[in-house]
Amino acid sequence: MEQVLKEFAPYISPIITAIGVILIAWWKHDQPRQEARIKLELQKKEAELQEKSKRRNQYVSQIYGLLWQLLHDLKADRVYIVQPHPLTHREFLSISLEVDRTGTAGMKARIQNLPMEDVAKFSSELSSRDYLYYKDIANNVRDKRARALLLNAGSQSAIIRKLSTEDDGWIGNIFCEFNHTTEISPDYARGRLEVVAEQIQYILPPIQ
Repeated sequence: MEQVLKEFAPYISPIITAIGVILIAWWKHDQPRQEARIKLELQKKEAELQEKSKRRNQYVSQIYGLLWQLLHDLKADRVYIVQPHPLTHREFLSISLEVDRTGTAGMKARIQNLPMEDVAKFSSELSSRDYLYYKDIANNVRDKRARALLLNAGSQSAIIRKLSTEDDGWIGNIFCEFNHTTEISPDYARGRLEVVAEQIQYILPPIQ
């Protein structure tokens, strides 16, 4: 065996070199095809992202229009959407979209990444009840932290509608708030919010 290895030793290096040359030649031949495939995949991915962004912007514009309509129809001072996130294990509440009547301070900056455990009673109501009508926030809202947040923003009354889908369950709530004690009929408000909720809940982008 040793003698055989000695006899083949001079050929080993040329064989390895030849194999290397073949591999390099194959790689150079195949490289343009691989680069073209990668470029095509990147272009496809970019087009998908652009389409997704365009669709999201269209949905957001549509939702804003619906919120403005609610603000007008219910004579509210602010209307906004609160969303739990992340949807896989809901831990926080944040306002994603908001419209306000001229001269009314917004709520969005006040409710961002609010731990749900800090407003546990309120979070439970938001997730379990389809419709909430708080004519007198000071006396109707049981959660102390949530009550303080609403009152400190100047709200006296609030009407809330749950948003949900079959796939994700509870995905958020529409809040209509009033800087006065509202006299809007609960049945009328429920009907308007139900219609708007049906149009929003399947196009509402999640908070990542």
